[in-house]
Amino acid sequence: MSLLDKKFKLKHIAIAGFACIALLGATVAMIEATNQSSFCGTTCHEMDPMYQTWLHSGHKNVGCAECHEKPGIEGTIASKWQGTQELFLHVTGQVPDPIKMENPQDKVNCYTCHQDKIMNTEIALKNKDPHTAKHFENGMNCMTCHSGVVHNDAVNMELPSRDRCYTCHLDAMSKL
Repeated sequence: MSLLDKKFKLKHIAIAGFACIALLGATVAMIEATNQSSFCGTTCHEMDPMYQTWLHSGHKNVGCAECHEKPGIEGTIASKWQGTQELFLHVTGQVPDPIKMENPQDKVNCYTCHQDKIMNTEIALKNKDPHTAKHFENGMNCMTCHSGVVHNDAVNMELPSRDRCYTCHLDAMSKL
């Protein structure tokens, strides 16, 4: 192999290396840009109602991705894949109205900020606090009672009523 051939190969390896670095940088920049709450809220008119209710909520300082994206690289990849599919629906005019998450309970990351709410059952019962580990162990999650807490102006700033408790605790609730 001649010196000219080695320089030619080295040049191609360097170009490929720079291209990979540029692609990685563009990918990271795109992930960061699409993780901004304003990205979907201002670029997709279909998301404007959700964006506006989020802006009025007590969670306006919590980014959309923090709640709607599972943590870790797998969650990021899944979220970006879903976003790509939603972009296709947007471009083809097939966005459902209203927009709903298929399984919001699977995507809720409430525990990241509210882990203090999984309380000791004895203390919780004494204080009539429903946030017991027992509820979570029996298949309930935050959205069972707090559905709409960010994207519904009617419940944004209020605690849920105890009416939801009646579905399981009718006898016990009538004694309170």
